[in-house]
Amino acid sequence: MKINIVTMRRDSPSGWYRAGALTDLLLNRGVNLNYIIPKVPGIPPADKLKRPSWLVVALLERISYIQKLRGADATILQRELISTLPTVERLLPGKIILDVDDAIFLKKRGWAAINAAKASIGVVCGNSYLADYFSTYNKNIRIIPTGVNVSEMQVNSDRLTGRKRIIGWIGTPSNLQFFEPIISDLKALIKNSGGDLELRIVTSHTNAIPEELRRCCTFVKWHSGIEFEELPKWSVGLMPLADTEWAKGKCSFKMLQYMSAGVPVVVSPVGMNVEVLARGDVGFGPSSGGDWYSAIKCLIENDELNTEFGRQARKVAETDFSLESVVEKWMKTFELWL
Repeated sequence: MKINIVTMRRDSPSGWYRAGALTDLLLNRGVNLNYIIPKVPGIPPADKLKRPSWLVVALLERISYIQKLRGADATILQRELISTLPTVERLLPGKIILDVDDAIFLKKRGWAAINAAKASIGVVCGNSYLADYFSTYNKNIRIIPTGVNVSEMQVNSDRLTGRKRIIGWIGTPSNLQFFEPIISDLKALIKNSGGDLELRIVTSHTNAIPEELRRCCTFVKWHSGIEFEELPKWSVGLMPLADTEWAKGKCSFKMLQYMSAGVPVVVSPVGMNVEVLARGDVGFGPSSGGDWYSAIKCLIENDELNTEFGRQARKVAETDFSLESVVEKWMKTFELWL
């Protein structure tokens, strides 16, 4: 079976975690992914003067897909072909599947996302919030979470044996803004630990970290695969979010990465995070800054509870969110739709 997949970049979060990481496993099941990477990005340039010429060139490239995508059993679109603009999605050949892991419908009344959904034989959504939205525009909806590589993530049985406890966060700079409401509580927690607590921030560059947070954390530069060496050392994984429509569209990937390493979590009770917390005793979902303080303190001071939550977290990750389980869901989807 040959499946085209149109993605912004193969190493983008969606391109890698929802497709690239599955490539070999799908190939073992007889599914060959053919990547289509646009030469002209689908997001407009920041310079508004360049946008008219960008749009013309981008449209011409997308029109070429009408011929380029022929011959496959299906084509997966990871979002609309050009951000926020309906273009040639309905003219693409063969069976189209829209795969969504973000609330891409929040701008310009969602016209482009709705157009892509209506052009598709079905929509695969990363969580139930996205599924609820797209079910208005397409009757074929499947929820397939973003998988984590549990098989390669080792659990470190010594992560709680030392004096110092590590609480950590990993992600792209744009999501560091969500720390603002809890920075003062984190600073107090670190101060009151007497040097026994370290906050690690794994991201692309130190200047992305808000100044107040930078003063109390250890910066670790992100590189591909760092999660496998870094996360197993942690005592607690953090995922603060704002309670917004955009945040509700997120697929709890950070949370699932921590869980795959057998690390309990403290996360904002927003969107899919609530659903994952409900699957077992894997951590806490505090709402206020003071509650974050108490939740983290509990997990760093109670090794027995921390160990049990970490064990349950790993079990949930293995059972429901491993790459292997995600591939099974995709194979069932292909069986139903193709």
